[in-house]
Amino acid sequence: MSFFSLQTLLPPTDFNESELVKQVATGDEKAFEILFKHYAQRLINFARRFVFDTTIAENFVQDVFLKVWANREQLDPEKSFKTYLFTAVRNQALHHLRHLEVERRSEENIDLFPEPIKTPEQELSEKEVEEYIRQAIGELPEKCQLIFYMNRFDQLTYTQIAEVQNISIKTVETQMGRALKYLRQRLHQFMMVLPF
Repeated sequence: MSFFSLQTLLPPTDFNESELVKQVATGDEKAFEILFKHYAQRLINFARRFVFDTTIAENFVQDVFLKVWANREQLDPEKSFKTYLFTAVRNQALHHLRHLEVERRSEENIDLFPEPIKTPEQELSEKEVEEYIRQAIGELPEKCQLIFYMNRFDQLTYTQIAEVQNISIKTVETQMGRALKYLRQRLHQFMMVLPF
């Protein structure tokens, strides 16, 4: 039976990561379930940016949480559990992609954000605005795109992104600065509705 259902992906109302990690380390299944519910959907969305397949993304997240439970006694509540999860899922995704590349024996470029298909309509709808924004984000260099998504949509801090991507905080700041500057110029007509 899959870990994933609509009910299990609803986030809890009260959440204290460090305290929950302490409880999981002692074998508390309820605390583990709360952590899972809190992070699962965000991690699935994150993984899908690498593999574009919900089932595969869910499997990555499920595997990561199974490993967390299996090694729960080694958890350190002083370290960011969120950063650990995103790093572990990223590593799973990259390993999967490397495996696919070997199988295909090609130099195929893996595009993290394929260009969305625009549907012609006479009036600009909310959906079209979202498509336009997504398209603009898709024009950013891959590294820039991923960092932007991790910060604005996955809500990772610059420090957490630096840890997950194994880069310096300065690099994260530079990439985010470039992304925001480009998007503000590119999407100036939508400035009133932009979330950045």
